[in-house]
This record gives sequence, structure tokens and C-alpha cells, in this order.
Amino acid sequence: MRAAVRRLGHRLSYRGAALLLCGLGWINYGIGLVEDPRYGTVRGVEALTNIMPIAGWGAVWITSGALSVVAATRPGRRDWWGWGAAAAPPAWWALAYTTARAVDAYPQGWYSGITWAVTPGLLAILAAATRKILAQRRELSLVRCRLAAASGPERGGRHGI
Repeated sequence: MRAAVRRLGHRLSYRGAALLLCGLGWINYGIGLVEDPRYGTVRGVEALTNIMPIAGWGAVWITSGALSVVAATRPGRRDWWGWGAAAAPPAWWALAYTTARAVDAYPQGWYSGITWAVTPGLLAILAAATRKILAQRRELSLVRCRLAAASGPERGGRHGI
């Protein structure tokens, strides 16, 4: 079991693991909105439920989560859309809650809005930080290839068959 987890970790990388975790969380949250929406949630996002029913927003969360899970399997340079999909629903939720507070429809909206705004912020930091790690790994791999090629045939270089 430990070996399987290790292989999965190498396949996903930090970026993929973060997208997978986020995606599974959003799928779970979306199912909760579809199956059993809580009163406080519905009241707090009234600005959004005027556009679409809460079950529709649940489907948006589920779709966002599914996109994030799919993006988790993509190479690091090709997963940018997964980060956008992961950050969009909590950003909308943050905007809806703070708007509800601004128009006095939901007094606790300010606190909920800031809480939801933390998620896209953390995702942006994580995406940027892991992007730097990817660049460093690519650079290190390139240096290793150059060293192997320059070492000659006696050390397994390009012509050492």
C-alpha cells in the first residue's frame, strides 16, 4: 500500500495532489448543496441564487471539482485551467457573502466572505510556489543531462554504448 501511495505521489506531484484534494473537496461540497442545502448557506448566497437555484450552484461546484481532479493528472505546465476551476467557486461565494453583508441581507456575510476568500488566495500562493519548484526541477534535470553528455563514454555519456 505504501508503494502505491508513493507512486501516486510521484505521478501527481505537489501541484497535482493539491488539485486532487481541492477537487474532491469541491465535489463533496457540491453534492451537499444539491442533496441538503443548509439554510445559512442559501441565505448567504442569495445574490447567486437569484441567478440560478442552489442545486445549480451545487452542480457548478461538482463540475469545478471534477475539472480540478482531471487537471491533477496533467503535467505541471498544462494544469493552469485546473487552478482557475478550483479558485472560481470559492471566489464567487466570497463575493456573494460580502455582497449580502453590504446590503444587510446577511449580517454574518462579512466573516463568511473573508473565510471563503482565503481559499482562492491560498490556491494562488500554492500554484505560484509549486511552479517555482517545477522550474527548479527542470533546470536540475537539464544540468544532469548536460553533465552526463559531457562525461564521455567511460561514464555513460552520449557515445558510451
